[in-house]
Amino acid sequence: MLELLSKALLSASFHTISSLYKISYSSGWIWALLAGLLIPCFYFDKPEKDLESSSIAFRFSVVFSLIFIAIGTLSPITIPALAKALLSDHLPANMTFSFPLPIWCLSLITIIGIALHVYLRRWLTPKHNELKMKITQKTKLARNEKTDVREIATHLPTTEHYDPMKYIDLKRGVFIGLDELRYPQYIPLETWQTQHADIIGTTGAGKGVASGILLYQSILADEGVFVLDPKNDEWAPHLYRKACEDAGKPFYLIDLNKQEYQINLLADITTDQLEELLVAGFSLAEKGDVADFYRIDDRKAARVSARLDESERKTLRALFNSEYVQSIAENIKAFYGKLEELAGLDSINAVNGVSLQNIFDEGGCCYVIGSMRNGKIIAAQRMLLVRLLQIAETRDRIHTKPRPIAIFLDELKYHLSKPAMEGLGAARDKGVHIIMAHQSIADLKDCPADLNGDAVVGAVVENAKFKLVYKLQDPDTAKWVAEMSGTILVDDETRKVETSKALTESIASDRSIRQAERNFIDTNMLLNLPKFVSFIYSAESLPFASLISPIRVQKSELILSTKPQPEDDQNMNNNEDKDHLDFDDNVDPDDIEIDDLDWEENE
Repeated sequence: MLELLSKALLSASFHTISSLYKISYSSGWIWALLAGLLIPCFYFDKPEKDLESSSIAFRFSVVFSLIFIAIGTLSPITIPALAKALLSDHLPANMTFSFPLPIWCLSLITIIGIALHVYLRRWLTPKHNELKMKITQKTKLARNEKTDVREIATHLPTTEHYDPMKYIDLKRGVFIGLDELRYPQYIPLETWQTQHADIIGTTGAGKGVASGILLYQSILADEGVFVLDPKNDEWAPHLYRKACEDAGKPFYLIDLNKQEYQINLLADITTDQLEELLVAGFSLAEKGDVADFYRIDDRKAARVSARLDESERKTLRALFNSEYVQSIAENIKAFYGKLEELAGLDSINAVNGVSLQNIFDEGGCCYVIGSMRNGKIIAAQRMLLVRLLQIAETRDRIHTKPRPIAIFLDELKYHLSKPAMEGLGAARDKGVHIIMAHQSIADLKDCPADLNGDAVVGAVVENAKFKLVYKLQDPDTAKWVAEMSGTILVDDETRKVETSKALTESIASDRSIRQAERNFIDTNMLLNLPKFVSFIYSAESLPFASLISPIRVQKSELILSTKPQPEDDQNMNNNEDKDHLDFDDNVDPDDIEIDDLDWEENE
């Protein structure tokens, strides 16, 4: 029995040694490579915590790596040694084992396997981590997150090209654009007519298009519309003329730069109104500097000029040519010089010119083209705004309901004056709502010296409840607008980055969330808005997106609203006291000899 068992063990040992030798002989380099791939697991995968799954995997890798070392890397040593130990008495004395690769070559292959393991671990770990993060389903209980400017397009609507005329319906309200789902949005007509509006955005973002759509509907709603445009927009006059034609209302085009008689700023003006107009146009209010001492005389001149006979103040030119104003030419030069500049503008000195009162009474549109560089035109623009507010204040609000009046101030900083800003708060009660357009808060602070920049910003914010904000370029303005939208609670995510023994970083699978806040409309959104896309701020709701598109109109020749003047009025600007040089065109200068000239000698 023992002999049979011994023979069976001998046979099994022989077959085992034979099989191991064949395996090592034919594919020893493969086992050597696999051994090299598994050996680094001794260091990298050694479990640091008492985790059953990690411990079992580590044990398996240790066992198999030792086996592969035995039949691969060290096979020229282990196979003969094993054969000698098990079959020592049954092998010939001179028997040897031959292998195709020496031990040093198999050892080199194992080292290559170790290096390959390290390389693959460093390359695959980030890939595995990235894939894991992508396929991980995040909890739906998490709140909004802070925006990333690189992915901000996913939070914003895209530009939509459409015909706004399809959606204009005053029965439903004033059309203000499409929402993110491409449905039309309206605000009540009464709400639009009883609140000021502020349109903010960089050049070309859509301010002119938005104002055109809104004022087009104002004209159709029988409002009186005044547009003060310092930059001479290419399309706006044609749009408002079309609106007046559609509504059957008059349209007046005034260009303050043209030396043609068009309007009279002093038509039907009272004494107090004229004094206020001169102080506003010439910026004669106290400014808190040393020059305030000299402005006392300027304001006195304005006060006295306003009380002259009506025939002497029927126009600014007539006022300048009055005996009193001519008498202060040497003593009150600032007032005299500024009045002289305005007296030289034919556009605002038209006797019986276009009546601003007609727009208040009949509706329609008066489009006034101004200037952004000419100082005297800018002064005339400011005076025109003050004059409109004065006319609005004198309307009867007891026996009649005043017609709603819309005044659009494009490039707001060129219209700012102290009376205008003071009247901004009271104008709404007089049936006037003002639409302001500017590019940044810096425009509001760039105001005349008698105004405080911060006070102007505050007045615009408090009085303009309706704001349309288009793409901004100025970060300070973006922060200012973002803060007006309020804040919302968001989840601020914190992740843990781990560095492995292979010196590769990976994001841990667990993450922590803490409560934070951001602006409802943040600066990333405002700085990256697409063209013709805005956020609308109102007193009744949270800010919401609006998509607009321009109303298409055809260009045609524009005709100024000029008025012929009496001959004596046209010549009032000629100073009769000036000596004119009398040149004789028939005399040839070459025929004159120096000796023939009479020289006056000084005694």
